[in-house]
Amino acid sequence: MFRLYKIITFTMVLFICSNSYSALKFSERLEEYTLPNGLKVILIEDNRSPSVINSIWYKVGSSYERPGSTGISHVLEHMMFKGTKNFSSGEFSSIIKEMGGTENGFTSKDYTGYFQKIHKSNLEKCIELEADRMKNLKFNDNEISSEIEVVKEERRLRTDDNPVSKTFEKIMLNAFGMNNYGIPIIGTMEDIGNVTKNKLQAWYKEYYQPNNAIVLIAGNFDRENVKGYIEKYYGVIKTESNIKNDKDLINFETLNNFEVFEEVARPIVFIGFKKPKFNKNKSRELYALDLFIEVMDGGYSSRLTRHLVNDKKIALDTFISNDTFNKHMNLVIIGGTPRGNVSNKEFRRSILTEFSRKNIDTISIDELNSAKARIKANSIYKFDSVLNQAMQVGMLEAKNISWKELDKYTDTIESITLDEIKNSAENFFLNNDTLTTILVPKK
Repeated sequence: MFRLYKIITFTMVLFICSNSYSALKFSERLEEYTLPNGLKVILIEDNRSPSVINSIWYKVGSSYERPGSTGISHVLEHMMFKGTKNFSSGEFSSIIKEMGGTENGFTSKDYTGYFQKIHKSNLEKCIELEADRMKNLKFNDNEISSEIEVVKEERRLRTDDNPVSKTFEKIMLNAFGMNNYGIPIIGTMEDIGNVTKNKLQAWYKEYYQPNNAIVLIAGNFDRENVKGYIEKYYGVIKTESNIKNDKDLINFETLNNFEVFEEVARPIVFIGFKKPKFNKNKSRELYALDLFIEVMDGGYSSRLTRHLVNDKKIALDTFISNDTFNKHMNLVIIGGTPRGNVSNKEFRRSILTEFSRKNIDTISIDELNSAKARIKANSIYKFDSVLNQAMQVGMLEAKNISWKELDKYTDTIESITLDEIKNSAENFFLNNDTLTTILVPKK
């Protein structure tokens, strides 16, 4: 039977630490500066192992795209592994492999990034390779055609043949149209097929510039040597484009309720609440909302599981999708799979009852403390990875949100009171329209 397991997409770092873990704060180990060409550099020291992460983040992703060019950021990510004027197609990856390292690229709604995890002795070579493909990427017609077909197949596997992914895509399009976070990262099949060499070159020239990038290195490295490498390889690259991010809003119509029919065994209910973009001046209220969501769906002892799955036996499973640090308006999505003969209407009503003022007001101090403890334990575990450290800082900085918000979160979360999480939850869930989508089994 198809099951949707818990989805919690907090794209934030939750490094909440006791006093004994105070050294984990980024402010104690992080240095940032900017080169004359506009390239931002962030260095995070962590000498617990001989490995180091070399990464670069470009401030461009699907939210920058327009109808007719959706998916182009992702196709360009693929092309970044297909050779430059100085290195042949696949040579970059072969060099990293010979080092015993690993590498990857990723495209999101807000950024496109690349990283290598290698021994510290190989860091200079990685910086050289990454700087080279910022400036010297080749666009071979055969490689472009080949990668377009690869991306089409990715879309088939990840979206078209995946009922839940397809439904999430339709939910976002319904909420925002082909604007900002409504634009699918993978792109539409039609737009992927219409990517051309000229379009890729123009996208690369506009966005893959030093003043639109962040070099982020985390792990074990010699600080002064690394600064020299960055100046040597990146400092000589001139910025040749002024980024223009202004876009006209594409008109769209939002439905408060709609159904999606797919090959699933049981229906899945999705209830969306529009959430404004991150505002650092309201961060305490937002962090209180995160804690409330943790109380509701942060584990198998959380409220939705206890009340709807275990006690009332209304749900087979539940989930909440939430992003704290969203650059544009986004959705908090709550939902799950009804059990047995429970109707979709009854299931929706049961979920919303859990978010009523009456139920919110019954949250106890023990539930709040348990939520804080779960977040703290999970955060300390995450901090063991230098890659995770780089990812968390990079994801914020690429959205033009300072990494300092991570340490601020650490300082704030433990001081949030029970009244604050109740007020934050009531302000958000009780003063917000709902967008309901039902994934319905095809008959």
